[in-house]
Amino acid sequence: MRRALILGALLLAGCGGVDEPEPKLPGPQKGSAEERAIRGWSAALNRADYDEAAAFFAPGALVEQGRSYRLRDREAAVDFNRSLPCRAEVTDVEREGGTLVAAFKLRAGSGPSQTCGGDARVSFRFREGKFSEWRQLAEPSEEEGDVI
Repeated sequence: MRRALILGALLLAGCGGVDEPEPKLPGPQKGSAEERAIRGWSAALNRADYDEAAAFFAPGALVEQGRSYRLRDREAAVDFNRSLPCRAEVTDVEREGGTLVAAFKLRAGSGPSQTCGGDARVSFRFREGKFSEWRQLAEPSEEEGDVI
């Protein structure tokens, strides 16, 4: 019994000092750690787990969705994630220089009468495995069309 108590005390002593939990990545995944982070963030949003979604953002991350601002702390990251009106499925992730651009298929969120649908693209930059920049990209207008 004494041996079990000592072992338990040693295990507990090694568990302290973590202020922020690491974000959870969904089960077995293919792709880079950064791609898995994007998919994990999207999964957290789809579960309405805004605290978990916030864990994917680095302190002071820059977000741009119509306007740019910095997430000053964890609470601001939670609020930002909660403010996103749509839920989405990741349909594609591609590397473009120093960023990853993820394509999403949008669907209704948890808010009242949200009109969500269509597609969206977000450009991500990373710092130490977390989003340092999250920028929603403008969708090309239909007038621009394909060049033939």
